Amino acid sequence: MNSELQGKVLTRGESGLIAGVCSGLADYYTLRKNGLRLAFIFTSLLLVFPIIIYIVLWMILPKYPSTQAMARQLRREALAKKL
Repeated sequence: MNSELQGKVLTRGESGLIAGVCSGLADYYTLRKNGLRLAFIFTSLLLVFPIIIYIVLWMILPKYPSTQAMARQLRREALAKKL
């Protein structure tokens, strides 16, 4: 199995401006962080739904793993859920 696909876990990003949700999503889906942030801001000006989704993701997503042991644990949990 490809280690790049195996090691991907959706978390809040380490370089977040507010909570790291946009940063984490951008890292997971290999998007540009600032582009995703701008898209979020523009859609939030028109709709309330993105703000609600952001708050829910802020509460649900784990923080960015600060150590390799935390990253390994998150990968193990993600693999266990797939099986």
